[in-house]
Amino acid sequence: MAPSADIQSGGAADKPCHNCRRRRLRCDRKVPQCSKCAARGIECLGYGQLFLWTGAVASRGKLAGQKSSAALYPTTGPPPRRRSRQASGSVATPSEAGSEAIADVDADVISSHGDDAFVVSGDTQLVCPTSPNPLEYEYENEASTPWALIDPIFQDMKYSQRQYLGYFSSRLCRDFVAYDIPGHNPFRNLLPLTQAHPLLRQVIIAASAAHMYNRARPWLGPDSLDRGHGPKQMLVDALVAKQQVLQMMPSALQSIDSIDGDVLLASVLFLINVELIESGKQNWKAHLDGAGRIMSLLPASSVDASLRNYIISDCFVYYILESTFRPSAADSRSFFDSCQGMEILEKTANSYYCCPPELLEIMLTAAKLSNKISAEAVSPGMVTTAGVTLFNRAQNIDVIAWAREVSSLPSIYKDPVLSRFRVASGHRLGTCLYILHAIPSLDSVYSDEMVDMLLEELQQTLISIPDDDANYKATAWITFVFGASVKTTEMKEWVIDRIKRLMLESPWGFLYAARDALHKLWALQAEGRGNRSWVQSLRDLDMDFLVV
Repeated sequence: MAPSADIQSGGAADKPCHNCRRRRLRCDRKVPQCSKCAARGIECLGYGQLFLWTGAVASRGKLAGQKSSAALYPTTGPPPRRRSRQASGSVATPSEAGSEAIADVDADVISSHGDDAFVVSGDTQLVCPTSPNPLEYEYENEASTPWALIDPIFQDMKYSQRQYLGYFSSRLCRDFVAYDIPGHNPFRNLLPLTQAHPLLRQVIIAASAAHMYNRARPWLGPDSLDRGHGPKQMLVDALVAKQQVLQMMPSALQSIDSIDGDVLLASVLFLINVELIESGKQNWKAHLDGAGRIMSLLPASSVDASLRNYIISDCFVYYILESTFRPSAADSRSFFDSCQGMEILEKTANSYYCCPPELLEIMLTAAKLSNKISAEAVSPGMVTTAGVTLFNRAQNIDVIAWAREVSSLPSIYKDPVLSRFRVASGHRLGTCLYILHAIPSLDSVYSDEMVDMLLEELQQTLISIPDDDANYKATAWITFVFGASVKTTEMKEWVIDRIKRLMLESPWGFLYAARDALHKLWALQAEGRGNRSWVQSLRDLDMDFLVV
């Protein structure tokens, strides 16, 4: 494409040429063509608007016979990197500096994951490349994704917005399902809705930017459990997008009848996820309560039914996990208590949490039962009897049959039945441990040997789950329950090391909150100020955190 006609020859353009922007080079902005293009002997695409025909076949140049500019970049290595500002010897404008920060850090952080990245191609399209090695690139072939970011609906968005949406498609989406199978991750179906729904677009950008920021934070040392600051621009982008979401939410709630209910519920769910990615403390609770109210008003689904099921399933799982560690008023009422959550959990076999629905129901019942211990209307004998029933139910759940429900997965996932069995077994053992500690009166029924046996079996189960297992991310709650139940210093150090490995795999901030809660709990126990039940001690601390 020739330079724009409104730029006079001999002057300077106000932005880099398309070639330099694509290749992440610093352009000298000379008119009619930049000197870098001339020196390399290629045609300068100029500075004006560049029109692309999506899916068209190029007739000449490097793209001859290709339908996408993704062919400019190799699919076996990391994305091309932009030169740093120090190396270029000049000072970038604020907008350029922000884009460079995102591009540089993303190349540094994500290159260690092979093709787990997105490639930025100029200002005109964002292409998620495919990998010849499916083990490194779990969604195998992004070209099979119907809404990859080469679609024209994304072309009017800002450069950074498309980067974050691309990151959501290529990386963040994996955290919301157990197996990121091409065409079977309903959360990726949210992308085409972002153009028409700014609320959804901004909350996805906030989640992606916060997740990228956490991944980019360097560890302070090889043995350190703390991390330094990441790129400031990513943090700013996350906070700005989050603020815009909070500003748009009141008007969206007032017009819930005219706005797609699934889009609104998805926005609230991702607002919860933003809080969990940032820290996992405080603000998530109000958003979770709001999600319950929205679900009670939802009409029939107007979009993908599986998408609604997975959104509601995640909200319901969050509600159950919240109930296990936080106190609740005896007269509290929630939509989650009345909704048919178990039926929805049965429909979401690929849920990120990888837990049999019956176990989740037992966890919720045990949490409610432990909150009734001090209630005058419930006798201690009734609580103990109910606790024994729950414990026996949890012990006898057939996790093998549940694990076999998903057996027809692509060959890229090595033995998914074994993976599901291990994680589900961990949930079964963790739930049994939780019941014994949540209902202290069970001490009269089960001996300390039972607790020790459960701890030993749970540790061996956790050890058997490798860090690269697709369901490794689903073991945070189990690890926390194990850590709260152990007594020796050696076991506590093992728990903290495992939490750090979880941070490396899933850089969500709630893991830091879980680590801090364990340290406070252990400090209480060391001082002899702990409650008879660590579950009750945790509730007394009222730390307002969530482990998912």
